[in-house]
Amino acid sequence: MPGSPPQPLPLREEPAAVLLVDLPAGAGRPAGVAAADAAALRRAAPAGASAAPFADLPAFCRAAGLPAAAAERALAGAVPGELVEDRWWLAVAPLGERRALLSLHEVQEGAAAPAPGAPAAVAGAALTAVPAGPPAGAGEGPDDARGVVEWVGAGWSRVTGVPAGDVVGRGCAGLLPAGDEDEHLALRRAVRSGEPVAVTVLDERTDGTRFLHRVRSTPLRDRTGALCHVVTWHSDVTALVAAAGGPDPLRALAALDSLPGPARTRQAVVAQLGAAARALAGAVVPAAMVVLLDEGRGRAPGPGAEVVAAAGEPFEGLVGRTWRRPPGARGEDPLPGATGPGVLALPLPGHGHVLGWLVVVPGESGPGAAGEAVLRAAARRAGLAVENARLHAREHELSETLQRSMLPEDTAVEGLDVWAFYAPNTEHAQVGGDWYDVLRAPDGGAGVVVGDVVGHDVEAVAAMGQMRSVVRSAAQELDDPGSVLMRVDQLAAGVDVQRMASLVYATLRRLDDGGWEVAWSSAGHLPPLLRRARAGDGPAVEVLNDATGTLVGLGERPRPTRERALHPGDVLVLYTDGLIEARHRPMRDGLEVLVEVLAGTRARDAAGIGEELLQGLGESPEDDTAVVVVRVPEEAEEPARPVADTPRRRRWQLPSEPSSVGKARHATLRACAVWGLAVGPQAEIVVSELVANAVLHGWGPVGLRLFDLPGALRIEVEDDSPEQPRVVDARPDGAGGHGMRVVATLGRWGVTPTRRGKIVWVEVPTS
Repeated sequence: MPGSPPQPLPLREEPAAVLLVDLPAGAGRPAGVAAADAAALRRAAPAGASAAPFADLPAFCRAAGLPAAAAERALAGAVPGELVEDRWWLAVAPLGERRALLSLHEVQEGAAAPAPGAPAAVAGAALTAVPAGPPAGAGEGPDDARGVVEWVGAGWSRVTGVPAGDVVGRGCAGLLPAGDEDEHLALRRAVRSGEPVAVTVLDERTDGTRFLHRVRSTPLRDRTGALCHVVTWHSDVTALVAAAGGPDPLRALAALDSLPGPARTRQAVVAQLGAAARALAGAVVPAAMVVLLDEGRGRAPGPGAEVVAAAGEPFEGLVGRTWRRPPGARGEDPLPGATGPGVLALPLPGHGHVLGWLVVVPGESGPGAAGEAVLRAAARRAGLAVENARLHAREHELSETLQRSMLPEDTAVEGLDVWAFYAPNTEHAQVGGDWYDVLRAPDGGAGVVVGDVVGHDVEAVAAMGQMRSVVRSAAQELDDPGSVLMRVDQLAAGVDVQRMASLVYATLRRLDDGGWEVAWSSAGHLPPLLRRARAGDGPAVEVLNDATGTLVGLGERPRPTRERALHPGDVLVLYTDGLIEARHRPMRDGLEVLVEVLAGTRARDAAGIGEELLQGLGESPEDDTAVVVVRVPEEAEEPARPVADTPRRRRWQLPSEPSSVGKARHATLRACAVWGLAVGPQAEIVVSELVANAVLHGWGPVGLRLFDLPGALRIEVEDDSPEQPRVVDARPDGAGGHGMRVVATLGRWGVTPTRRGKIVWVEVPTS
């Protein structure tokens, strides 16, 4: 039955004789030997013998010292396995009506004889026809001699769990599904050259069970001495290895099985590699470690690689060290600088390049065939895990770059306090189709959009870009939000946006009396929230859940528009589901929490209100999050009045352009005023210098964060460039070089590397 391992028997691995037999066409005629292996030929025609090695089966067996009567009896009854003379295990496999494969294996000396009828240790066999010659015009590459599988026995399916029909008539590489390129190449060369080969690989049956798959080839030659067939023997040696006191492959496999799993970050992969190294060091070899090339050198290996996992002497304590790479393409030379016994380095294969090496101390007797199979499997799985993480990181970086490039560069609206924020799902390394946009109108008003495209991949980001362009185009043509969304439905159908999307579009206009009015319409999106500054105007927070229609492009009904008057101090919040939804909290409950947090906000600026919302609903979103906070300033708000119990942190996202320097300075002065800090001028200088450096010398969006700490104002500026600023001497002409020197005199500073670039921070004393 597929998936059931055969019963191990004490037989010698190398067959004593293998014969391809022609069955007689009529009664009374003996079978003839069509082909035989080298061991049988040596027995039948020893050196100096004059008799021809090929004859009928009885004559051949007598010349070779084999049990002729038992062989004929086995052929007549097609005996699958029989103990003969307490010495031989004889097995016959019919190959159609005219041929059969006869094999004899010797019982190991001193071992108990197998029970009658028990399956042999070499439980599976396959017969491969050797091609007459290489393909026309071919060289000596690995594809020159694939061979064609003519037959596989029931034992082969029992060992591997693969039906015979999946491999018969196909290339011989299919007999070794789990093998790597070196092992497949060895098998194909054996088919071509007739040299025997023996390999052990870590394999997996169709039912998911893992086992050590031992494959040994036996070439057969015909009457002319030409190679005509190759027999491969297949066995599950997992139990035999364990019984012999060898490596425990199942223990190592428990750690290896997790390597190609869902790990998507380098940290997660390193943790898995560490577990695998510990398992290998305890079960297969005395010591193991994994060294990785960084991604930048992956396709052209540089002179060094970082040790990311190590277990066992002499590798303990080497994590984080740099090692020179092993010479040679196969990476199997001793690693320079290693100490102790001989060291073996197996490459971690990527897509056409080496990602690093699995470095092991094989011990005095070596890892053995089974241990080597486990090590090769470990290297393959480690390479797959690292490659998957790197591919996912590159896709995530591309998606995030595309998404950030589509966010608006300027959200300022004259007469309004506007704060916008976007946070990717960094914990789960995913980027989706959330976005926001702020469109300034010619009459001094503005349009605000918050939307969400289904999905978390590059296609979702591309669809988001299409939707953003469609909304901008419709907003240029029409004023009424409901009419804008109806036009969006038409345009989205015209450009064939492939993903479903929701969005809410709101316009803010200044009225003749100096007040403001908001009008909105929603296409299946979460409702905006309106917090009133005066309790007499109604509930503290109103959920604007009317004017809601279907998702973009679904249905042709008119989309409604609703309006509300806005008063000084009123706050409008638009958001995506990443702000309120979590695995432990349904969306409805999250909306109630958001309403409660918004009602209790005490900050007097849009950035502070947004900060309170982010803190109240979690700093690690499980989905992308986009938030826009619009606040109508109060007349008596200048200069800003300090409020002691507002959040003591602020954050902004700024475009990489010169105008961001002025915006950052204004935001910093306002925050210092709200917090009642007297270091506004010093902070303004620091922020001006750091943001200017990020714009001039870095790339990507600029992040500005302020923290009011005990005794200090901490300023952080983030960009995507890893290049760090330095304090340098001022230029003689006075044209530059003063910036960081001045910053260093105003407070303690430093640089923190990030996944994408760096954070430059300065702590300005406040007391």
